[in-house]
Amino acid sequence: MNFLKKRRYAFIRAVAVLVCAAWAAMTSGIQVSAAAPFSFVAIGDTRTEPYLTGGMEQAAVMEKVLKERYHNKPVRLYFDPIGLELARAEIQERSANLTLYYRDGWPRTIVKAENGGPRVIMRDSGRKWVCNRIVSTINRGAADPADGALFVIHGGDIPAFGYQGATLDESPYWQIFENELLSRLPPPGKSLGLPGRALAAVGNHETWYDDDISGLLTAMPWLKALGLSNSRRIYSVTFRNCRFIFLDAGGTKTGIYGEAWTSNYPDFGAQMAFLTDELNAAKNTGADHVFIVYHKPSFVKVGHDPLPMDQNPHTVIKKFAKDLNIVVFNSHTHTTEHYLVDGVNYLVLGAGGAPQAFDLTANPSPEAELYWKGRNRVEEYNYLQVTVDGPHIKGTIHRFRPTDTMKPLSVMEVFKQ
Repeated sequence: MNFLKKRRYAFIRAVAVLVCAAWAAMTSGIQVSAAAPFSFVAIGDTRTEPYLTGGMEQAAVMEKVLKERYHNKPVRLYFDPIGLELARAEIQERSANLTLYYRDGWPRTIVKAENGGPRVIMRDSGRKWVCNRIVSTINRGAADPADGALFVIHGGDIPAFGYQGATLDESPYWQIFENELLSRLPPPGKSLGLPGRALAAVGNHETWYDDDISGLLTAMPWLKALGLSNSRRIYSVTFRNCRFIFLDAGGTKTGIYGEAWTSNYPDFGAQMAFLTDELNAAKNTGADHVFIVYHKPSFVKVGHDPLPMDQNPHTVIKKFAKDLNIVVFNSHTHTTEHYLVDGVNYLVLGAGGAPQAFDLTANPSPEAELYWKGRNRVEEYNYLQVTVDGPHIKGTIHRFRPTDTMKPLSVMEVFKQ
């Protein structure tokens, strides 16, 4: 090897070593020094309801899909008399009726009728507004970090289920998410320090008819570089002065909605040991902020019960609240809620586009809810933007309320530290 070749080889090898060292530092908990202020976006529960394509001749298959989705509830289908495509589907539940209004195979509006009368609980225009705004702010952030967000965090429940196809190539649900959000995000680029612009936790719908989470792993393959796999559905990453920790609360047993930490990838005890190690590492390396993401809420009042305390990460998290600024993102319940418990901010971010929940759960958390504060809840689609400026953070909800004709769009600061 001549002198020039040796110099060139040494240079290439040195660059490779530096790149690997930087990536190892990011993924092992070694803090990357804070730089200029930046922001990111957090959302959850963007899923829609069953995609039903074809015409009247596919009625039997459509009914089968709906009965699988709604656990064998009675179903009635109505078809457009001209095009013979599905116009609406009616699902008879125990105490309410759901009407799904279809166009081009997708439910565009869902109305729930019960004792209080009919109420719109989902419009696909709400989900599209959320996706459009996130794409816009991240594209601005890619051009100028001071003008927009750098990446998006998803709390889970992107597909309805894997019953009609699990992987990105097979699933209409993953494809609509890619079309509306993922494919419209700018590439991460070397300067970002992340393998992708979107990070996600595993929700219960990601595992429904997709036991090996092939949908998530094929739609967002860059998560594998952060440690996510079928057998280990937890991972973490350091971004500047912040530590992001993703846990897996597990799926839901078919037809049963009692809440529990059901993951075995790994189990609850092993995940809490991982969480403890991560929080200790964040404390020891001087991280300013820690953001923890898992699907099922620690505290919630509407829709689903909160996690029981013997299966609740709060028992670990609260021990570190004196030394770390910790914010937790949950979803699962299709609403927005905010709690401040033992010095930790808990945000339930369930208004990404899924059918919305308004009914009090059987066992609501007794802690004070700080977003609605007891006021009547309205139909709302939103995302949270978190701004990080050294030791200071601010969380702002950007929201779309379609029933507020005079002021459908608004912004609300939910926490500032």
